[in-house]
Amino acid sequence: MATGAKNAKSQAIAARVPHEVIEEMEAVKLEAESTANFIVAAMRGEIARRQTEGSGDNPLLSSLDALEQVEAIGVTASEEINRLVSVAREELQRRKAKQETPES
Repeated sequence: MATGAKNAKSQAIAARVPHEVIEEMEAVKLEAESTANFIVAAMRGEIARRQTEGSGDNPLLSSLDALEQVEAIGVTASEEINRLVSVAREELQRRKAKQETPES
């Protein structure tokens, strides 16, 4: 009995694909990989790529914005780490000085 194009776990789709793309796919598929597995992996990768680029009209600008945010976060983190190292260094020197001076 035929089940139709959609069931509880998946949906069948039909698409025309240029012959050269099919040939390239077949050339790079893993030995035990089905065409469906390859296409699903490719679709998931493209979805993730587009989501990371943002929904702006110009994906390049969205990517640049993301890189600027990463840079800003990195600079802030670096400053915080330097402050932490400075506090640790001062505390270490204070404790060493305390150990070196005999208690009265």
